[in-house]
Amino acid sequence: MKNNQRRMAFAFPALVMALFVDYLGYAFIVPILPSWQAQFGFSATQATLLVSIWAVPMFLLGPLTGRLTDRIGCGKIILLSLILLSISALMYLVATEELLPHAFYILAGARLVHGASGAAVMTACLASASQLWPNKFGEQAGKLIAMAAIGGLLGPVLGGVLFQYFDQVHGSGSIAFIILSLATISVIPFVWYASSAIGDAQEPTQGNVSLKVFITNPVLLRVGILIAITTLATGALEAGGPLFLNDELGLKPAAIGGVLLVMVFTQGIGSLFWGKLVDKNGPTRYMLMGWIVVTISLALVGILGFQLSGMQAIIAMIIMLGIYQFAIAATQIPMLTMIDAAANQAYGSGNPGLAFGAFGTAWAAGTIVGPLIVGPVYDLSGSWPLSLGLLCVPAMFGFILTFRNQDILNECYNSEMSNRIEAE
Repeated sequence: MKNNQRRMAFAFPALVMALFVDYLGYAFIVPILPSWQAQFGFSATQATLLVSIWAVPMFLLGPLTGRLTDRIGCGKIILLSLILLSISALMYLVATEELLPHAFYILAGARLVHGASGAAVMTACLASASQLWPNKFGEQAGKLIAMAAIGGLLGPVLGGVLFQYFDQVHGSGSIAFIILSLATISVIPFVWYASSAIGDAQEPTQGNVSLKVFITNPVLLRVGILIAITTLATGALEAGGPLFLNDELGLKPAAIGGVLLVMVFTQGIGSLFWGKLVDKNGPTRYMLMGWIVVTISLALVGILGFQLSGMQAIIAMIIMLGIYQFAIAATQIPMLTMIDAAANQAYGSGNPGLAFGAFGTAWAAGTIVGPLIVGPVYDLSGSWPLSLGLLCVPAMFGFILTFRNQDILNECYNSEMSNRIEAE
C-alpha cells in the first residue's frame, strides 16, 4: 500500500519531466537552423521544413498512438517514447558532424523519430492527467502544458548557448546534442518507477469508437479546428522568428536563444494562470480574450518589424512575443478541457488516449502548416515582418469561430462538469 502511494506521489513529477524533455528537444534545434543553413546551404523553406516535419508523425499517427495508449497504458508508452527521443538527439549529432552523407535527410529522419515519440508522450501525459484528476483537469493540464512550454522555449536558449559554446571552445557544436540525449535518458528511471500509477490499459465503456465522431460531433470538430489555428501561429513563429532575428538583426544562436527566453516565462505563467481560471469559470471567456490579444500582438510584430531596427526592434520583438505567448495559452488550455469534456460526452470513459491522440492530429496539422507558410512567403516576398505579421489573419478567424460557437461550447463543458460533481 505504501509503495503504491509513493508511486502515485511520483506520477505528476514524472509526467512533468517527460513533457519537459520532449519539448526541450523539439525546440532545441531552432537557433541552430541558421548555422545549418550556412553549413549545408539550406533555403529558408528547407530550414523551416525541419521544424514542421516534427509534427508529421503526430498528424498521421495521432489516433493510432491514442489507441495504443489506451490498450497498453500511459506509463509504458511514455517509457518507450523517451528511449526513442534520446536516439533522435544522437541523429542530430551524426548529421552535423557529417558522419554520413545526405545530412538533410538524416536531420529530417531525426525530426520524424522525435515527432513520433514526442506525440506519444504528449498524448499519454494528457490522457493520464484526465484519469488521475478528472475534476481538476484544467489546472493539471495547465501545469503540464506550462512545463512543455518551458521545455519548448528553454530548448532554443540551451540549444543556442550550448551549440555556440562548444563550437567556439571545442570546435564542435554538435556536442550539445549529447547533452540533450543524456537529459532525456535521465528522466527514464523516474517514469519507470511511477509507470503503474501513471496509467495502465483502459477498458472502454462503449467499446472501440469510430474516428468519425471527431468529425460528426459539433464540439469536437470546432475545437479541433481551433487547436490547429493556435499551433499554426506558434509553429510559424518558432520557425520564422529565429531566422528573422538572424537575417534582419544579425543575431547569433546564443543571442537568439536569449531573445526567446522571455517566452519561457510568459507561456509558462500563462498556462498556470488560465488553467486555474478555467476550472472555476469555464473556458470560452478566456478563449475569446486570448484570441483578441493574439491577433493584435501578431499584427504588431509585422508593423513594428517594418518600422524599427537595431536594439529597438529586438526590444519590440521581446515584448510582442511575450504578450503573444501569454495570450496563446488562454486559447490552448481551455480547449484541452473542452476535449476532455466533449470526448467523455460523446463516447463515455475509457478512451482518453484516443481523444487526445485524435486532437494531436489537429495540433500537428497547425504545427506543420505554420512553418510551411512562413518559409515560402519569405522566399517569395523577402520580408520577414510581412511573413510573420500575416499570421494575424488566421488568429482573427479563430476569434470569429470561438465567438460564434461560444454557446454550444459552454453548454457541453458545463453539462459534463455537472455530471462529474454529482458522481463524486
